This record gives sequence, structure tokens and C-alpha cells, in this order.
Amino acid sequence: MKILFVTHVPNQYIKDKDPLGIMCLSASLKQASHEVRICSPRISEVEGMLTEFPADIIAYSIATADSSFYIDFNRIIKKRHKDIITVFGGPHPTFYPNFISENLDIDAMCGGEADLAFVDFADRLESNNDYHLTPNFHVRRDGDIYRNEETNLVANLDDLPFPDRSLVYEYFPKARSSKVKGFMTMRGCPYPCTYCFNHKFNELYRGKGKILRRRSVDNVIQEVLDVVTKYPLELVYFRDDSFNLLSDWIEEFSEKYSKQVKIPFVCTSHLNAMTDKVAEDLKRAGCVTVEVGIEAGNPRVRNEILKRHMKDQDIIEGLKIIKSKGIKVMSENILGNPGSSLEEDLDTFTLNKKCKVDYVNSGLLQPYYGTDIYHYATKEGFLDENASEIKSNTYLTGQSILNVKNLKERQRLNKIVAVATFLRLPLWLVKILIRLPFEAMYSFLNIIFKGYSGTVLYPFKWRFKETVSTIMDVLRMNDFLVCAEGDVFPDGAIINADSKLLDKQIDEYRKKSNSKNQEPSIM
Repeated sequence: MKILFVTHVPNQYIKDKDPLGIMCLSASLKQASHEVRICSPRISEVEGMLTEFPADIIAYSIATADSSFYIDFNRIIKKRHKDIITVFGGPHPTFYPNFISENLDIDAMCGGEADLAFVDFADRLESNNDYHLTPNFHVRRDGDIYRNEETNLVANLDDLPFPDRSLVYEYFPKARSSKVKGFMTMRGCPYPCTYCFNHKFNELYRGKGKILRRRSVDNVIQEVLDVVTKYPLELVYFRDDSFNLLSDWIEEFSEKYSKQVKIPFVCTSHLNAMTDKVAEDLKRAGCVTVEVGIEAGNPRVRNEILKRHMKDQDIIEGLKIIKSKGIKVMSENILGNPGSSLEEDLDTFTLNKKCKVDYVNSGLLQPYYGTDIYHYATKEGFLDENASEIKSNTYLTGQSILNVKNLKERQRLNKIVAVATFLRLPLWLVKILIRLPFEAMYSFLNIIFKGYSGTVLYPFKWRFKETVSTIMDVLRMNDFLVCAEGDVFPDGAIINADSKLLDKQIDEYRKKSNSKNQEPSIM
């Protein structure tokens, strides 16, 4: 079978990382002798790809923030290619079972862990063998929807092939040339945070295997070394939800990574699992920055609304341990939570300032569909819009679909909290600043400081061209520049899939691709 993944260009904007989920699926599909390609979500680009690679399946991996875009995009694809099977996966379809029934142009959706399930689906489809009964899949066939139960989780992650980076790096040159690349050493998260999909994933797979699974140290190191031999790599980014879990694993990792790899890395950590020994092992291995979740400086918001189960003292002590080892700290924070006040958001600034965090990353709460915070916000009257109204840049621009008081002040706080913490501004001054209508100036300062902090937190050798490119990406990320992608929409750019304008775009794209005598690349 020929499978085409359609996804936004990795690293087109700073917020995007290597699509490890798609890379993992591609690796398993290729191992089973299926052919896989990838391209950006431009109608003309997909049409150009289909000319040389007549896909049997077009697949999308989406979160709630992407759902509206890809539903519209897929509708046009299906109108032009009725025989292609379209498959959706990712968090949104997983936790929104009506997704397929509400969207008639979607042929199948896969919930949960898809490494083996997608291979099974492709095998069945190729052999015409009851593909509509594939476990983990909800499938539309002959007007009916078949809903199949999830299979057990993959018990030993070492049994899976390494992510297929060639799929992405050969097609998207910028992703290939990036000196920072993402890796994952584990799957699963034991924490019940209400704003995250993990607690729902744990419910979905209860009784179907061990939730928290980790690859062997040797397996992880082999992947990193394999990437080093093929691609530029100056900084490793471990994207596990909580890299510092399982102290024995961390100790072994520190011993082997420091001798065999010797490449600095950034990782995430949960402060409840941070000890002096773990921090020492991270430092010895080569950790330069740890990303931690403070989320809310107010204990009531943090523990009752967000279910973080962390005391102020635990946060203060955990960060003190990390910083004592010479490791920099970036904290993740959520403002504008349902049921919270402006004063409680200001507590978040105060706690970060007290802990001397190197960079405060913050955003207003986005109630993603299916999460506990979504149900809480809906029940308590803080949410009267559909969660699909959340856009992919909502977190970054400081927008909110929640009914919360003092929204303007919270949005301004979101823009200045990082700079205010760095400059250690007094609370009384911050209170004044967030009441002043200087959004544009605050946004500009936020962008500049974000760029500066990135060079400190993620150290590698920056060249002038890379610096300029990164600045442009950050500007696009925050909507300072409108990146005109031609036929990428929404905004009503394409309404009629058979328009002469679209056909002209497709012809021009094909001619341009053929003239280069190579695969289409990003524009």
C-alpha cells in the first residue's frame, strides 16, 4: 500500500518539533513493506505528490487545535479523489469518538497507540480482508461505522523500529538541517493533570498493559548515535513528559550517555520526582536545560483545578536542586484557568520570580476536548464555545475561548511575565503594567526576549542565516507576519475544489517540480 501523511511543515515555526508520532508510524509501515511519503497541507502540493505517488491512503495526525483546518482540507481532497481512503489519528480523534460520524468525508480514524494498528489496517486493506474490523480503528464502510476496541499497548518499546527520520528530513530540508532534534525514551505519564490528554489515555488503556514504558538505555543511545552519523545534531531534545522518572534508569543513562554520546541535551522533568541524585546524574550526562511545569503559582488553582498535586515548597526545593547543579530552568505556566482570578495569576509571576526561573513560558488555558478541564469548564459555565474554535496558535497569541474575568489584564500578563520575571520587577509595577493598553509593545518585547532566551536555554552554534531564519519563524508563530501559503486555508481561500484557479495552481506546481527534477520541497 502507498500511504501519504499530510502535515504542517516541521520546524516551519518554532513551536513545531519533529513529528515523532508520524515518524514512528512510517517506520513500522515501511518495516511491513508499505510505501510512505509525506508533504505539507497545500492542495497543489498534495496533487503534485499524488501524480508521482498515487497513494491508497492519506493520513493526518491532529490535535484539537488543528481539527477545523484538516477537516476542511480533507473535504476538498475527498471531493477530488473519492477512492483514496482518508485516515485521521492523534489526540483529537482518540478522545472525540463522534469525530468520524460528524464528518462524512472521513473514512477511518485510529485511536490511541497506532504503531501496530496502522500496519494491521494497511495489511487488511491491501488484501481486502475486513479492514473495517481493525482493532483501534473506527471505520466507515458501505454507509455504516464500525467501532473496534483498542488492543493492548506495546509492552517492549525496544521491539519497535527507530523513528523514520528520512521521511521528513529528505522532504523538508529545514527540518533536516536543524541542529536540534527530538527524541523520546518513554511512553505514558502517571500524573492526572486535568488539562492534559494523558489522564484520558490512561483511562482508555486501563487493563491493556503497563502505561509507563521506557526503552532500554542502550536502545536510546543507539538511536542518538544513528542520527549523529546521518544528520546535523548539536543539541538533543528529549521530549518525554517527565524524563526524570525512574531514577535507576537515569543513573544508567548518565553513565553511558556521558561516555558514548557526549552531546548536550534538554529534557522535561516533574519536580515531584526531582532529587539531588537525579539532578546530579542529569548534569553528569550533559543536561543543559530542564523544562518543568509550575503551571500555577497559586496552590488552590494548581492542585484543585489543575490537579498538579504539588506544594509550593516542593517546587521551590526542586528548582533549587536543579539550579545548584548549573542547569538552566524553563518553567511552563498556565494563566486564565477556569474558576481562577487575576490575583491568582499574579501568584504565578511571584512564584517564578522567587524561584529565579531562567525563562517563564506561559499561555492562557486551552480546554482541549475530552480533558477533565474541558468538562469542568463546560459544567461551571466558563465555556460556551466549541473546543474546535481553539486554533494552533491560540496558546501563543494569548487568546482564550473561556469566560474568565479580567481577560485583557491576563492577556497582557501573559506577554510580559517572562520579561518581568527576568528583570525581577516588583509586583506593584506588574499590576500597573497589565492595566495599560500597550499590547503591541508587550508583544514585541515578548518576542525579542523569547528569541534571546532561546539562545541561552538551547545552546548551539548559531550562524547568521540560521539566526535570521529563526527570528522570521518566531514572528510567523506569533502572527506578526502573515505567511501566505497560496492554497493553505481556512479563511475561505478555497471554496470550490474544482475552481479554475486551483487547477492553475496545481499545473504551475507540477511544472515547477518537474523543472527541478526532484521531489517537491518547501517554498
